[in-house]
Amino acid sequence: MKYLKEWICIGLVIWLGLPTRAQQTQSSDSLFLEYLLEKKAYNDVLNWTKYRKAFPYYRGLAYYNQLQLDSAISCFRQLPVIHPHFEKARFLEGIGHTFLKRYDKAQAALTDFVPKDSLFIALQNFQLAGVALLKRDTIGFVRHQKSFTGHYFAFSQEEDNLEKNYRQIRTHRGKSPWVAGMMSVVIPGSGKIYAGKTGQGIITFIQNVALGVQAYEAYRRDGWKSPRFLIYGGLFSFFYVGNVWGSALSVHVRRQEFNDKVNEQILFNMQIPIRTVFNQ
Repeated sequence: MKYLKEWICIGLVIWLGLPTRAQQTQSSDSLFLEYLLEKKAYNDVLNWTKYRKAFPYYRGLAYYNQLQLDSAISCFRQLPVIHPHFEKARFLEGIGHTFLKRYDKAQAALTDFVPKDSLFIALQNFQLAGVALLKRDTIGFVRHQKSFTGHYFAFSQEEDNLEKNYRQIRTHRGKSPWVAGMMSVVIPGSGKIYAGKTGQGIITFIQNVALGVQAYEAYRRDGWKSPRFLIYGGLFSFFYVGNVWGSALSVHVRRQEFNDKVNEQILFNMQIPIRTVFNQ
């Protein structure tokens, strides 16, 4: 009889679906953490949840907003399927991997769950299309692109932007470092002009011609053993070889600049829908 009233109260709570004291506490804690996140007090969130294992989602958000992506991903992976923010965590995990250039892991994070909401299904398809472009998997992109509808305001514009990025990648004609090097062997500086560095190419040409003329004059007047010829001949050889190597490198740098610029655009377009849909 001593605990009869308590057992009756517990039974009523379970039967009526009323929140228990523990649930009420956890709910108030969640509201408190959401308040801290809204105020961008990310360190306070991390300090408050440091010894509490029940809040990996909020820890993940704090790490994510501080760009500590590995720690954020680790927290998001702890969420069970029944967690109310499970799908959001998977999307944030995917975008985190893309920023870390781990495209295969991003793809895996985005495909290891089945969204129930039509908006999330469309968002999942959009994110996978973006990852495919980052991997330069144009076939994979086209497969996901077929599901673009433009019906969702949150990322209809970004769907168009990804299609533009796809066309940029398809129509871009990369230049060959080997061709640039061979051109500079024949005419110093021409490889850099081929690579799009016209100013550098002209300077390199003038530089090599000037040193070559000086070396030739020294050889013609004083012979190949003269100090003047050895100095100018050595300088000409050094700059000539450097011109060939630099031309090939210029093409590589130009190619990397193009890829970095397109990847930056893709990542920007992928991140906007995450922020819009989840207000993150």
